Amino acid sequence: MMDVDVRLATVADMDAMAALYAEAFDPMQPRMAIEQYLTPPGAFALVAHINTTPLGPEKSGVAAPVAAGFLIGRVVLDETEIFSLGVADEFRRCGVGRALVKTLCALAATQGAKRVFLEVAVDNPGATALYRSLGFKIAGRRKNYYRDPGGNRIDAIVMQCGLDNKDLG
Repeated sequence: MMDVDVRLATVADMDAMAALYAEAFDPMQPRMAIEQYLTPPGAFALVAHINTTPLGPEKSGVAAPVAAGFLIGRVVLDETEIFSLGVADEFRRCGVGRALVKTLCALAATQGAKRVFLEVAVDNPGATALYRSLGFKIAGRRKNYYRDPGGNRIDAIVMQCGLDNKDLG
């Protein structure tokens, strides 16, 4: 696992989040997609950075933070929903997604939320495994919820997790 720093995103993070969204999901108008996710009341974004050291002849240098992932969600009353979570290809399976979800859950709990919901495509076993490892359980299925780049419709699995779950700690 790498050292992952997660914080609330600011306007200055929009370009990096859009680039991550384009890589993870859809290259068509990624900034507009990010902005639409942030429109509902209570919506916010988290951005994860990993410190990397430049490689050169001497293989030393100052660590430079690199945007490695983002999460957009919202808290409404006692529920939290994850709208979108994306991690750069080079940082997948390095703890970035886990750090983002755990940070969201901690933040949501301070705002009075009791549980978290999300949808994940049935053809995304990596994300499904991550959520299961954090204690999320399948709560339902949404037929034809997503559309892949070829236009095919894909079902979504609805998952939920109580914020009192020990796997989130």
